[in-house]
Amino acid sequence: MRRLGLCLLGVTVLGLATAALAENWKPAPGEAKTFYDADFMRVDESSGLVLLRIAEGRPTGPYKAWPAGKGPILLFALDCAADKWIDLGMDFTGDQGLPKGWRKGEKVEDIKGAAGGAGRVACETKDTLPKVSLP
Repeated sequence: MRRLGLCLLGVTVLGLATAALAENWKPAPGEAKTFYDADFMRVDESSGLVLLRIAEGRPTGPYKAWPAGKGPILLFALDCAADKWIDLGMDFTGDQGLPKGWRKGEKVEDIKGAAGGAGRVACETKDTLPKVSLP
């Protein structure tokens, strides 16, 4: 009985860990083939930057099954108040990891020019996104 309880506890913890890496790809407004990961969007507590993942291709995941021909998944940090963005590179592994020193990247103007409709959605919903402490 004790083993069964431990097994069930382990399955529950595994399920929660998997949910943290869930993907929910939604179409970017005004763009035919661009999608954003609604589950990835969050606000960094220390900087106030909004993190965003976008991709061109199909709206279903998981990313590990995303065909290479469909284009990469791009990571951005958005400074909505200044209408600037930081290029965080591409997510090739699907681990949603951030590069070291990501907050210190060069800020470039025009969020819509880089992240399109998904960037607009991220900035409009910034106040409702989860605020997390990121490395």
